[in-house]
Amino acid sequence: MPALGGFVVSGNPELSASLDDSRVTQGEDRTLNLQVNNQGEVDYGSASGLESQVTKARGMTVDLRSGSAPVTIETNQRTVGQLSGESSTQVPFDISVAENAEPGIYTLTAEVEYEYYSKITQSDAGLRSYNEQSETDTFQVTLRVEDSARFEIVDTESDVQIGSTGTVGVIMENTGTETASDASVELESLNSDLTFGQSSSGTRYAGEWEPGERKTIEYRVTASDNAEQQRYAFRVTASYDDSDGVTRQSKSRSLGVTPLPETNFELSNVEPSLRVGEDGTISGTVRNGGDLVARDVVVRLTGQLQNLNPTDREYSVGTLEPGQAADFDMEIEVNDAAASGPKQFVFVADYRDTEGDSRTSDDLPARVDVAPGSDAFAVSIVNGSVEDGGSTTIGVEVTNTANETLSAISAKMFADSPISVSDSEAYIDELGPGESTTIGFSVGASDALPKQYPLSVDFEYDDADGDTLLSDRYRLPIDVEESSGGGGFPLPLIGVGVVVVVAIGGYMRFR
Repeated sequence: MPALGGFVVSGNPELSASLDDSRVTQGEDRTLNLQVNNQGEVDYGSASGLESQVTKARGMTVDLRSGSAPVTIETNQRTVGQLSGESSTQVPFDISVAENAEPGIYTLTAEVEYEYYSKITQSDAGLRSYNEQSETDTFQVTLRVEDSARFEIVDTESDVQIGSTGTVGVIMENTGTETASDASVELESLNSDLTFGQSSSGTRYAGEWEPGERKTIEYRVTASDNAEQQRYAFRVTASYDDSDGVTRQSKSRSLGVTPLPETNFELSNVEPSLRVGEDGTISGTVRNGGDLVARDVVVRLTGQLQNLNPTDREYSVGTLEPGQAADFDMEIEVNDAAASGPKQFVFVADYRDTEGDSRTSDDLPARVDVAPGSDAFAVSIVNGSVEDGGSTTIGVEVTNTANETLSAISAKMFADSPISVSDSEAYIDELGPGESTTIGFSVGASDALPKQYPLSVDFEYDDADGDTLLSDRYRLPIDVEESSGGGGFPLPLIGVGVVVVVAIGGYMRFR
């Protein structure tokens, strides 16, 4: 028995351990809460406030070990501090359940180390002494691996183009042993270049999902203009209700999406037929050099070219499969003020992508030449000789060298003394491109030396647009031969010739 004024108190902590929720599923990453209880006991003695000292666990550390269970304990040993009698605490441990864990019951080992005062003694003089002990308690806790749904990525599909919106399809399989109910799948982009509209993630409802069943979950994804043709990271997570109606979340899976390049169009075989002062064409070939179908393709001429006026700036070539090409041509009016030489034409291709969105290609430049203006006619003389002192009918062959039909062609011939033209006009109703005809003029020579003299002819005509134009003046040679009758011309005839020359000169000035 203790002496008067002194006392002895003895006791110890009484610990136990269990898991707060022991159910886990295959492939699951979660936190297990190990609950440690202290039902401390006082063996002997009583002293106000000291009973709690002998039942308190001090400097307590907890270690959880997996043993043969198909789990990995991710958390190291935990330090709890102290745990008073008649109290409990929860110690969290992060674990990872193996993907191929067999459903069943497994045992984990919890090891708790702590110190406590086994006895506190106070002498008659009031001096206290403490008997400190160290203890290690080992507990077996039960872990239940249950049947569960588990989701794996089988494949991915994507037609997302840089600068466009497309579809990303994720093919997933429930590789677990339990049906998932009310399943939904979230796809999250880890880069701002690929987004779900204004959001970084998108969620789709998948409904009931049987074990072994595959589903394709599709998302609308937009790749910015700054995106590159590289693999972008995404994360996919499934949420579902298990057979007990408990909402669970699958382990996140990673996948990559590489956006397709923008549809690339190529321009080739650009052939101009352009000449100053004439209507012409520019033709070429456009090719879909991308990997996707381009629909409703229209080749369009952009920008303004001085003195060159396209009749129509667009040419529809329809749908172009990858690698497919189509020809186009456009009519161009080149007016008289245009300068000949190389010109830069810039085309673009307007089209609809696989999602039906309107797109426009990069510029497709082409360097083409505009030829100098040409005479509308080619002329040559037929039967081009006359005797001095006589007259004859000569023929002039006229060919339409323009690329359009010319009509209402009025021809006028001129000559200087000693050559005269008494029948100087002719008319051609119509000449098609490249077509020729011969017209006649009455020509005379008076007091002329035997040699070649020049004749001139021009044309007033209407082009295909109905405009009335005046051609350049064409020069033709005529041969004067000696008179077979000999002698000179009488003076009165010379006077008449002078009058004719004066009249012709006045007419020329008028024209």
